[in-house]
Amino acid sequence: MNQPTGQDEAPEPSKNPPAFNLPLVVGATIGLLFLIHLAAELVLTPESYRNFFLQFGYIAQRDLLPDEFRGGELARYYTLFSHAFLHAGWQHLLFNIAWLAVFGSPIARRYGNLGFFGVFFFGSASGAIVFAFFTGAQFSVLIGASGAVSALIGGATRFVFQPVQTLVDEDTGQVHVLGRKLATLTEIVKNKRSLSFAGFWLGLNIVFGLMPGLMGVEGAIAWQAHLGGYLAGYLMVAWLERRPF
Repeated sequence: MNQPTGQDEAPEPSKNPPAFNLPLVVGATIGLLFLIHLAAELVLTPESYRNFFLQFGYIAQRDLLPDEFRGGELARYYTLFSHAFLHAGWQHLLFNIAWLAVFGSPIARRYGNLGFFGVFFFGSASGAIVFAFFTGAQFSVLIGASGAVSALIGGATRFVFQPVQTLVDEDTGQVHVLGRKLATLTEIVKNKRSLSFAGFWLGLNIVFGLMPGLMGVEGAIAWQAHLGGYLAGYLMVAWLERRPF
């Protein structure tokens, strides 16, 4: 009879792990974000740079007056996603890239390329919608991958801090590693590591919200997009668990 067990540590890694072990889809996304920002910095004039942000950044008022903004009616929809590929500066970009590498990797390994993009883009759109809900008719341009990255964080924290599940074959004594289960909200709260990280992430958002200059952003930090993205990722991974990716 097979008996499931749990343990706090993963199996011992290989003696010579690679220095960089990012899934290809994560590395490609990071490269794309980097190249877009580099091209914008090198090619665009200050005026065209501003117009670039107005064209592809998410503007909540566009839903009310689509003809008054660059891109027209179509921009109401594609900017839900395109804003995630624009950044206010190198510090802003590098901050998002770091979180993307850390939390995008477990999502990609668990759910594959389609699952990774699903969480990324669903978080991007959800973050923009929540941002629009809170900002209302106020004019503001949302840029940055923070909503999409927050979705990856929200999804990954449901399993990366959970103990590794194993299955012991009582006939042979062989141990089969099953991986980490997807935690419920109650299990996350009871797990000290996941709860500590949630507190750290919340505190970090409060700090950057009060002092956006620390992240290289002029103006306010869109904490609303972070919250919307996080909740989107938290919910979406439960659906991905049932998909054959």
